[in-house]
Amino acid sequence: MLSLDPETSRAARIERLIGYTGLPARYRAASFETWVERRGTGAALRAAQAWAAAPILERGLFFVGPPGTGKTHLLAAAVLAKVQSSVAGIRWANVPLLLDRLRAAQRYTDSDSMESFAYMRDEARVVVLDDLGKERATDWATERLYVLVEARYGALRPTLASTNRSLDELAEAGYGALVSRLTETCEVVRLEASDYRVTGR
Repeated sequence: MLSLDPETSRAARIERLIGYTGLPARYRAASFETWVERRGTGAALRAAQAWAAAPILERGLFFVGPPGTGKTHLLAAAVLAKVQSSVAGIRWANVPLLLDRLRAAQRYTDSDSMESFAYMRDEARVVVLDDLGKERATDWATERLYVLVEARYGALRPTLASTNRSLDELAEAGYGALVSRLTETCEVVRLEASDYRVTGR
C-alpha cells in the first residue's frame, strides 16, 4: 500500500483546514507577501503580523475603515498564517451572509447553518466577523451578533472583526455592548486609504 510523503500529507491537511474556515475563495491566496502597503495602512499590517506570530490568546483584531482599504485581506492573511501552522478551529464569516443564512435556517429548519453558528459561538478557537455593520441592524440581528460575541468574550476566545462604520456609528445602531467587548479584547486599528478595488493603488 502506497502512503503519501510527509509534505504531501501536510499540504492536504492544510487544504482541509482552509476549507473548514469558510474563507471565501477570493481570499485564500491572501498573505502578507501579497499585501500592497499604502499610506494609512501600515499600523494594520503590523498589527496583523504581530497577531499571526503570537500564541492564540483572548486578544483579537478590530479593523475600522472605508471599503477597499485592505481590512479583509489582512485578516485573511493573519488567519491563513495560523492555518499554515496547522492551527485548527478557525471560522470566517461575512456578517451579512451569516445572518442571511441564519434567517433561512430558521425558516427552513436548516440544522447545518444553526450548528455552524453554535460552533462559532461555543467552540471555535478563532472567529472572524468580516463586514460588521453592513447588515440592517434589526433587533434580531443585533441580538444574534451579541450572543456570538458575548459567548466568546465570556470564554476568553478571540474574535477578529472588520467594519466600514465608525465605532460611534455601530454603537448608535444598537451594537454598543458588542463594540464594548470587541474594543476591550481587540487591538482596534483605523485604516485610511483610497479604495484599492477602484483605484488600484
